[in-house]
Amino acid sequence: MSKSIEAGIDGLPGDEQADRRVHGGPDMAIYAYACSHYDRWIAEFPEHAGLWGSGALGENLAMHGWEETDVCIGDIVRVGGAILQVTRPRKPCFKLALRFDDLRLPRRLVETGRCGWYYRVLEPGAIAEGDEAVLLERLHPEWCIRRVNDLSIQPDADPTELRKLAALPELAGNWRAQVQAAALAGEAAARKTAFREFIVVKTIDESATIRSFELAPADGGGIPAAQPGQHLVISAQADGRKMSRPYSISAIANGHLQISVKRETGGFSEWLHTRVKAGDRLNVLGPRGSFQLESTSGLPLVLISAGVGITPMMAMLQAATTNNGARIVPKGVSFIHCARDSSHHAFRAQLADIRARHPSVSFHTRFSRPGAEDRIGVTHDSVGRIDRDLIHRTIALLGACNVYICGPIAFMANVSRWIGEIEQSGIRVMTEAFVPSGAAASADRKRRPDHARVSFARSARSLEMNGSGSLLDLAESEGLPVVSDCRSGTCGACAARVISGEVGYDFEPVAPVKDGEALLCCGFPLSEKLVLDL
Repeated sequence: MSKSIEAGIDGLPGDEQADRRVHGGPDMAIYAYACSHYDRWIAEFPEHAGLWGSGALGENLAMHGWEETDVCIGDIVRVGGAILQVTRPRKPCFKLALRFDDLRLPRRLVETGRCGWYYRVLEPGAIAEGDEAVLLERLHPEWCIRRVNDLSIQPDADPTELRKLAALPELAGNWRAQVQAAALAGEAAARKTAFREFIVVKTIDESATIRSFELAPADGGGIPAAQPGQHLVISAQADGRKMSRPYSISAIANGHLQISVKRETGGFSEWLHTRVKAGDRLNVLGPRGSFQLESTSGLPLVLISAGVGITPMMAMLQAATTNNGARIVPKGVSFIHCARDSSHHAFRAQLADIRARHPSVSFHTRFSRPGAEDRIGVTHDSVGRIDRDLIHRTIALLGACNVYICGPIAFMANVSRWIGEIEQSGIRVMTEAFVPSGAAASADRKRRPDHARVSFARSARSLEMNGSGSLLDLAESEGLPVVSDCRSGTCGACAARVISGEVGYDFEPVAPVKDGEALLCCGFPLSEKLVLDL
């Protein structure tokens, strides 16, 4: 500036901003930039050497001797006759790229921390070129502009740190809104990858082998948002060792979620059946999974299950027959289920109640091995296993519809193939499985070591693995964040890079595995030491 200019509450006279919705205003009245940065820009982008220099980035004040590490949120500074206060860093928009015709520059401005900072005007006054900038008061020495800038570009920024930043009263209002949104997103992500303690409200025997567990948050807070079809990961200290397993949500109610578990000899499910009672506490992760009821189209709905595969279907059926204003009731619902006999037919009372209240729902129950007391037309509709003829008769006349299938992998593969034979567009098929029934056993099982040390490099954790379970079970039991969905080697979501060591499989995964990676849901360490990039 060759002559003095009056700095007012809204900035400097003649200062033009292209878009007042995101630029300008009292919190961004004056933009300051460090003169020392221009030599660095010239060295990095010599092709723009003719454009670099004071004012090139649109600053109102080009400052000597001040950089982002020297300037803090809330700093009160006298420049000439004006009193200014630091409010936020700059986060450039696309116009910077247009100015230099270079799409790299906006990103580099924030990546390098050479972003500059904004002032609000506390006391208007005249500013002239050569005026000294004097720091009058430093309110938050721990929050320099460089730290605020760097925090804003961290994808996994600590929500606690973001909350501390947002609490600074001197922070610009628009930056506070961004920080609060990032904190909320981070907290939501943390909840998805952190176990929470739930109380077992009660247990219900649904069949000879399936028991339901109603779970309510032990902290008294609300239940997490869950979609019909999703699952929870349950973790507990079972028989002296920490174990975790996924179980489908069979009911979503006010104040509690319900899982339904089939008892298998040995392992976690038997422990749940024999040891867990009302009042006990379990660690719960989730809800998780993309196997979710579509609730916006109103298309006919077909639910097909076998055995314990009925559990997620119950949550879907309950949702599909309840108009709560948040979902569209399907035009029709067909519910097909196969069980061994009436003693193994879970949820009989609930299904009878829905049948009585909703005549539009079509039910077909097939028993593979009916008992002496079972009667067609009373306990079940037909004998055998679900087959091609039943699937074709149910779906062929529906036209476009949503079909959900849950059960053993071989069962789901067959049903999906039969549906694919129907020459009808608009049929959407979703499948879900946790237990790899029918999956081919891997020769790696015979070489599985009794003990192995598994290190998760990014999480700086090293854990002992003793002869059973998967790498996904191990990670989740310690609360390590892992993206996963099918848990049966079919989707590939849980792939992780192997830094050192060797991984084997309990069964051959369906999803392709890239060189140097492993699927955690069905993988285990073949070597005594294994390091994963997680």
